[in-house]
Amino acid sequence: MSRRQPVSLPEPPAEARVPLTLLEVLRRSTRHLAASGSETPRLDSELILAHALQVDRIGLYIQFERPLAEEELAKIRPLLAARAQGRPLAQLLGWREFFGLDFAVNERVLIPRPESELLVELAVRLQPGAELAADLGTGSGCLGIALAANLPQLRCDLVELDPGAAAVARQNVTRHSLEERVRVLAGSWAEPLEGRGPYQLLVANPPYVTTSEWEGLERTVRDFEPRLALDGGPDGLGPYRELLPQLPGIAAPGALILLEGDPRRLSALELLAQEALSGAATARHRDLAGRERVLEIRLP
Repeated sequence: MSRRQPVSLPEPPAEARVPLTLLEVLRRSTRHLAASGSETPRLDSELILAHALQVDRIGLYIQFERPLAEEELAKIRPLLAARAQGRPLAQLLGWREFFGLDFAVNERVLIPRPESELLVELAVRLQPGAELAADLGTGSGCLGIALAANLPQLRCDLVELDPGAAAVARQNVTRHSLEERVRVLAGSWAEPLEGRGPYQLLVANPPYVTTSEWEGLERTVRDFEPRLALDGGPDGLGPYRELLPQLPGIAAPGALILLEGDPRRLSALELLAQEALSGAATARHRDLAGRERVLEIRLP
């Protein structure tokens, strides 16, 4: 998206002012976001209006002809302006769906991506009897919480270095009523887990964008999502070099480890894993777009 002036809903003199209907505001909002570079301006506008007016999208359609009060327009304008300036829609709405669940998000956490759902799908299919799991570098907590929600016997520890992100993860644990089985721990990778295992299931989505790639990311990502969750160093593999040697000390025999990675570097990640985890069996899994996305590691 390119920078544009904040959306302006014209305000003629009071004696000539005709209240704008919801449909007209939707049309103007859609045009404004399209001009600002949104790839989905109508959908963005509908979701912003529904959020501001506290209705669902069907609620918008059944009251298109309703005039909007000035206080309602006052809630809509700053949201449209922020979206036109590139702020991700999920941050404006305060949530994102992941694996059929709603997760609170803000600027302190990486917004959950659909491709990361492959980690959950594989874990549920390949290690359905796991009783103790860990989600390392949890961010919003979406991976570990989705696992606990789909495996009722599972207890899961979520590890997060950033205090702001950890607060969001705790909010999501409470949101899904999983306080008895899911705990958020502060620290780097596996360090807070010493003495708490052994874990039969370990998942992680480390930062895997190279520093040069991060600098060239779209503004909607680079300027609004946390660099800590994206920048994986000069070759995009730095976090894995820190993480992999820590895993044998907390993992149970036969444990399943699932790591998301950049499709262009998954073979290099596989080599790192084989060097760090002697005797482990590895396999690569493709996402819905056909790209190698997740490395499966099975410990001996």
